[in-house]
Amino acid sequence: MALKLECEKDIEFSMQRLDEAKREAILQAARQRLSQYGVRKTTMNEIAQDVGIAVGTLYLYFKNKNEILIAVTEAYTRQHLMDTEKILYSPISAPEKLKRYLLNRFRAVQESRLSGSHAAELARAVIRLKPELQGEEGKVVKNNVLMILKEGINSNLFQIDDLERDLEVFLYSIGYFFPMPTTERYYEPEEEKLCMVIDWFIHKWYRQAKRI
Repeated sequence: MALKLECEKDIEFSMQRLDEAKREAILQAARQRLSQYGVRKTTMNEIAQDVGIAVGTLYLYFKNKNEILIAVTEAYTRQHLMDTEKILYSPISAPEKLKRYLLNRFRAVQESRLSGSHAAELARAVIRLKPELQGEEGKVVKNNVLMILKEGINSNLFQIDDLERDLEVFLYSIGYFFPMPTTERYYEPEEEKLCMVIDWFIHKWYRQAKRI
């Protein structure tokens, strides 16, 4: 009896691993098709064909196209969180951390915006399904920047007289480089110019700290 239960557990574990791999394949196929054809011209049948599974199998994983959209977005968010944690908890200095974090975020946003001609349509569809996402993302960025600035102050690398004011000014200053994902492309921010803005603030805060 014990041996039978152990075998059943092994089979269940193997099925879970297979299922996870298949789910990832579905999301990868959906991501590519949505980027190429947009939301309206992508069907569940086409996604299933791209993966090489029956459409009935696809429905076991996702009830509809909206669920796939949310899952693709959540996978993107998880990757961003992993990249962010590596930077935030790395041993590099606060000035380096601030620049690396924002450049990583900039490149991720650019990759999403340039992923295809339907990027804005995809973003609008996701926001329609989960309107709270935009606000949550802005809060995450603000909290991460605040965390880095406080680290710089605590390590005597930054001198900031009014942290709340400087944080707001800084975020407004770099806002240009992170256009709303729901709008069609009408300008492309330059990474070099973003670096220039970040360096200006770092120099301001760092120079003040050196005078103390």
